[in-house]
Amino acid sequence: MNRHVLILNRWTNSFAEYHRYLDHTTDRIAYLTTPAGRAPLDAEQAEEIRVLPDLSDTDAVLAETAELIDRYGPFTHVLALSEFDLEPAGEIRRRFSVPGRGPGEVAAVRDKVVMKGLVAAAGLRVPAFRETPAASLVREFADDHGYPFVLKPRAGADSQGVHVVRSAGELDALLTTADLADAQCEEYVDGVLYQIDGVVRGGRLLTSRAWRCGGSCLDFATGTAFSSVANDDPVFEARVTAFAERVCAALDLTDDVFHLEVFRTPSADGEDGLVFLEIGARAGGGQVRFVWEEVYGVDLVAASARVQLGEDPAVAPMDLAGPVAGYLMMPEPPVRPAVVDAVTSLVGTVPALYAETLPPPGTVLSGNGGAVHTAGTFRFRARSSAQVDEAIRRTLDAYRLDWHPLDERQPVGAGARGVPEVSDDLG
Repeated sequence: MNRHVLILNRWTNSFAEYHRYLDHTTDRIAYLTTPAGRAPLDAEQAEEIRVLPDLSDTDAVLAETAELIDRYGPFTHVLALSEFDLEPAGEIRRRFSVPGRGPGEVAAVRDKVVMKGLVAAAGLRVPAFRETPAASLVREFADDHGYPFVLKPRAGADSQGVHVVRSAGELDALLTTADLADAQCEEYVDGVLYQIDGVVRGGRLLTSRAWRCGGSCLDFATGTAFSSVANDDPVFEARVTAFAERVCAALDLTDDVFHLEVFRTPSADGEDGLVFLEIGARAGGGQVRFVWEEVYGVDLVAASARVQLGEDPAVAPMDLAGPVAGYLMMPEPPVRPAVVDAVTSLVGTVPALYAETLPPPGTVLSGNGGAVHTAGTFRFRARSSAQVDEAIRRTLDAYRLDWHPLDERQPVGAGARGVPEVSDDLG
């Protein structure tokens, strides 16, 4: 029996070209998408494409799905590859009896309180945490665990709404404006952040790789450069891979692409430890998908779709002796909106730098671009992580962005205001 697939899509780029890896001639495929997400979809091959103003409007999504079912029959699969569409996809499965991850299973990979509870129950270390939907509960957490601590949404992403609270004065100021309805507090973990990306099929880890981060996603969101370098230490890779497998088992991630974040922390006995931070049941953001495909030959978006539809993706175990990839993302200028006047190309001048994406002159950087619209991204390939580290340092030294505030005409060159604050702390 051919599949009848409903896809929820909010992507506006090549990630939304589902016709590249799903056969629309053997399967019937319908779409719910946003106005901006409509352009990449192949209307000629689709059963139907329906455009909604907001895919987060669950009632509207359910109503459109019901109409599609009335017209074309029940769906066998619901596919949602963006983290922001997991909840409405879960509600569709529950309401219309479609197999797959329902609301309860979605909570395990979206709700950070549920997530950490399940991982802790599996015997893995997690930060101290609690749900804090009221100011009094936030203050209790601060009294119990001290400063600094982290206040963030239970189901957030891209570091939106995340605050590191470092003092009672900061907490008092934050509580005057913070929306705590969906809030949770967690212990601040002092360690090196690692990200682990992988593909799981039938409960078996097909491939994965750990990446050491320079900075954090929150640092990037607040104006610091972010870097990530593939790990090439086989002893540590074996440890972190085993950790990732236990996390996937705890959260019942059996047919998924995942993006896991952990801290590597020192301990008194000299043996560093691993602390779970969070996980996404989707391909990593930033430049993760690009370097995986360009350096390692794995299309994580295609793999995510295929494993969720019950197919075996064409991925091989990671070769740790092969090339080491890395990337660097430059944040937007400190004054926003800002207009780009010029930015220096570095391809051909920095060894190991094989690709870059730079904002052309005239681009307006508004501060709302996240990891997509940045002041420049750079991708690296070398024989070792040390060589990638050195290439990132050289890129940071050579990078120059000239810009001016949107309401001014005078360009701002490299210097105090010309280059966003960067960090060469690569761990």
